[in-house]
Amino acid sequence: MLHPVSGFAARSTVAHEHAAAHVYVPGRGTILVQPVPTNDPHAVARTVIVPGYGEVYAVPVRPKDTRSPRERCVDEEVAREGGSPSQLAMGAIDLKCSQR
Repeated sequence: MLHPVSGFAARSTVAHEHAAAHVYVPGRGTILVQPVPTNDPHAVARTVIVPGYGEVYAVPVRPKDTRSPRERCVDEEVAREGGSPSQLAMGAIDLKCSQR
């Protein structure tokens, strides 16, 4: 059975780690929180009842974007130009993204 969980578990620091951990949740006791890798921006934490174990919170974890703000800006602008900007457009992109 799946149920959306409270914001408490979704904000838990465990959601940012990539290892399962036991977390105390007021009113529920200690439960297992399991990060689940996903690219879905609409994914939400769910309670999963595991037979023989009990309650587990499955918390979505999105891949971390390790690009610098400038790299993100350049990538976004190049995509806006259709993927292969002209030399002039690349100069404008470089100028626009240089302050980031």
